[in-house]
Amino acid sequence: MEDQYLSHDEELEIDEIGEDDVELDIEVGQRKIIWQAKDFSIREFLTMKNDGELVLQPQYQRNFVATDLIASKLIESILLDVPIPVVYLAEEQDGSYSVIDGQQRLTSFLSFLEGKFPDTRPFKLSGLKVLPELNRKLFTDLDSELQKKIRSTTIHSIIIKKESNPDIKFEIFERLNTGSTKLNEDEIRNTVYRGPYIDLLSELSENSVFHGLIKKDNFKRRMIYRGMILRFFALSEKSYLNYKASMKQFSNKELRDNRDLSSAKAKEYKLRFEHCLDLVKVVFGDMAFRRYKAGSENEPGKWADTQINMALYDIQMVGFVNYSKNEVLAKADLIREGLIDLMINNQKFNEQLIWQTSDAEVLKKRFRTYMDMLESIIGDPSYAMRNFPFSIKEELFKENPYCAISGQKILAIEDSEVDHIVPYSKGGKTEKSNAQLVLRYFNRAKSNKL
Repeated sequence: MEDQYLSHDEELEIDEIGEDDVELDIEVGQRKIIWQAKDFSIREFLTMKNDGELVLQPQYQRNFVATDLIASKLIESILLDVPIPVVYLAEEQDGSYSVIDGQQRLTSFLSFLEGKFPDTRPFKLSGLKVLPELNRKLFTDLDSELQKKIRSTTIHSIIIKKESNPDIKFEIFERLNTGSTKLNEDEIRNTVYRGPYIDLLSELSENSVFHGLIKKDNFKRRMIYRGMILRFFALSEKSYLNYKASMKQFSNKELRDNRDLSSAKAKEYKLRFEHCLDLVKVVFGDMAFRRYKAGSENEPGKWADTQINMALYDIQMVGFVNYSKNEVLAKADLIREGLIDLMINNQKFNEQLIWQTSDAEVLKKRFRTYMDMLESIIGDPSYAMRNFPFSIKEELFKENPYCAISGQKILAIEDSEVDHIVPYSKGGKTEKSNAQLVLRYFNRAKSNKL
């Protein structure tokens, strides 16, 4: 797992630069973050919201999810003088503020003053145990003293100033995020680098083909889809050859370098993404981005069909960038078989899919192996002559799903290979009359004895 915190040799020094402003000086690269402590009353927050100066739910924030009971107890806490946790705000270039952490609390407070929840239901207090006499009451039903107490309650706030370095802001946001459900790196990224590039990632994350392949509602809701698409752009634009760990920093650099993406570049990126995505769907289908685990003499192979392997995601998506649809579609079956063969027969490649996957050397070796496989299939006209098409494998599997070497039943077609009865090297033809279906394990064992 990638380290999500600053390394031990990066020291923080606090220098006073103003009455309420504090600058944290990061030794490495002299990157700076400036923050300001300030108290706002709930009345002020409501005015800021109504004036368009407070964005309660910026792109990166999840929807309001506090239950009626939780929201009601937050109001009760104010009336009981229970301390309210600090909220974090990001100052935008136009001087407005976006909520980084504390959205659920602020939304609860302001919704009560406005008399309704974000979904327009009336906000009537409910489930209160200490002040049960207030249950079923709207804000306007409270007496003037209680209304005044709520309006005048101050919330301690930390403002991340707009002058802060955006790269180190990303790291600080991770440290500052103290909500019950912490912001992940993609949600933080949407805070720090908002602009045309983020808008593009937001649009592409809604792609139905992409969601159909990933099938992870939580990934979509927590903006992980956006991070996956960003790393595709980073690896395809900057090239895997120039990759430097970590993947988070590599992706951040791509986003930072192209933050103000032009409309022409955005169109180019979108077409690239859709081109590769469509080919991945055709070639790998429902098992795209999933690892095939090799079988053994006594156990069949199987797909890890519920798990997304990001190492496979990277190579499958980026691998098709420089190939046309015609080149790939003409060899689709062979490419799919080629990758399955790598996952089963190439031990080093298989290890590179699961161990230290973001290490620079591991990533580059994994890409080289896969890219060489693609080139050998797409770039070599004689490749198809030496390898049986998938249609013959399907026919043999339907007719007699037993291994010609061991006699064992083949439970999954992916666990099988089509072998030449008379070897190709000895003049054997690549046609059904010279084909036999074998389990990959036994075919590999046979080859090792030759």
